[in-house]
Amino acid sequence: MNTAPHLPSNLQAVADTVLREFSAGVEAPEGLSLIYEWLEVDGWDFLINDLGEQSALKLGYIAQLEFSDSETRYNLEIPKEVEVQDADRVNWARQRIEHGQTGDDGYLLASLHAYRLTGSDGSHAFVGCQIEIHGQGGPVCEWWGLWKTPDEFYEAVGDGGVNWVIPRMGDISDQVILSMWEKKKSRGKKRAH
Repeated sequence: MNTAPHLPSNLQAVADTVLREFSAGVEAPEGLSLIYEWLEVDGWDFLINDLGEQSALKLGYIAQLEFSDSETRYNLEIPKEVEVQDADRVNWARQRIEHGQTGDDGYLLASLHAYRLTGSDGSHAFVGCQIEIHGQGGPVCEWWGLWKTPDEFYEAVGDGGVNWVIPRMGDISDQVILSMWEKKKSRGKKRAH
């Protein structure tokens, strides 16, 4: 988590208004987009100051593309007459998860950032941002609004399991993997394990 930098003078008044509205319960304070714009350009170094603290693995996206018996059968070279077992499913899923965590270019494993926005009166909130790398297109910011704490932001990103917040959420269990598995199971002869 970063410490609050000094905003340009023309944005401090905007930040003060944004923080007052946030404190009053306004979900999308007017002027917040100006803060986003500043963070994406001149404030970039402040935004990514906490680089590597938390990441969001797009587990739901990986599951949608890869968590199926047909993918497992093909990639693990399981003959058609042999039934795909849960152990095979978990094995294949873990290979894809490992790729997302170590071999991906930044799309499947987005970085999370909680920028501390501080008002003139010392009040503050955290601007949540998820940054993906889109190949040659470079970094793309997905803004998550304002939060009282970085923890609230990280919890929101991980809510529902579509994004798995690392390291906050710990290891992905076999049960989580199997719960996300494509429901159609292939038929074949059972193997003895």
